[in-house]
Amino acid sequence: MALIETHFFSTSLCFGTDLNVFIPTPNVDELSVEGGYSYFSDGAKFQVLYLLHGGFGDYTDWMRLTSIERYAQAHKLAVIMPSASNSFYQDMALGSDYLTFFTKELPQFCRKLFPISTLRENTFIGGLSMGGYGALRIALEKPEDYSCAFSLSGALDITTTLSQVLGGSEAPSPANPYTGQPSAPAADPKIVFGTTDVAGTDADLFALAAKRKAEGRPLPRLFQSVGTEDFTYAGNRNAYQKLTELGMEVTFEEHPGVHNWEYWDTHVQRAINWLPLVNDSVKK
Repeated sequence: MALIETHFFSTSLCFGTDLNVFIPTPNVDELSVEGGYSYFSDGAKFQVLYLLHGGFGDYTDWMRLTSIERYAQAHKLAVIMPSASNSFYQDMALGSDYLTFFTKELPQFCRKLFPISTLRENTFIGGLSMGGYGALRIALEKPEDYSCAFSLSGALDITTTLSQVLGGSEAPSPANPYTGQPSAPAADPKIVFGTTDVAGTDADLFALAAKRKAEGRPLPRLFQSVGTEDFTYAGNRNAYQKLTELGMEVTFEEHPGVHNWEYWDTHVQRAINWLPLVNDSVKK
């Protein structure tokens, strides 16, 4: 894989931001394969996965803490790993327009620079924890762009998650070492959402899915995975029930595990194997 680290000014965010991108290229194992694989033929473009980090993370997390490069190489899958701060992938009430960035600017930017497909059936999004929520939020915001979305230990039942955060029963937010206080935005959802009650808004995945269904727009296929000892377990079970009741096609898995990179490194492989991958370059 080619690793491309990109820094650019975002007009949506109004500051410079960063991406790590894996683009499939030949590896040494393929040198002995007769006929080889045409990575660089004219018009060849790759299926693409936008892979989102969790809260308090950044664009380097997936490549530093998992073996995502090896998993993507096995399927000739391009992977785009952006930064989103602690935005929950929203247009923040007190912050930057991350939802606009992820649904408009980022795909346009990446399609100009990298050999990735523009076809819905070849475009996927996934993430962990906050990024699991973000993956579904973005896929439901622009369902014409994403055929599949996956969540690992995602904060999918966002109304329950915010209630837990406010009530103090959620896993504690890391304390700021300088103030001793919980780090924002987990301590104050108003920073992100402008309210502590998002039920029925587009930030509520269940309300947004119902809205898209009523509009007759295509709904992405979903994959959920969560550890049975994870603090998001109950919320994930509830999300699975609600999303399937709305008629969405959801593959749900639970396995022993907690909210950590050991779980995510193992189960991102299952998520990738679930995707409709062609293991070949595509065109258009």
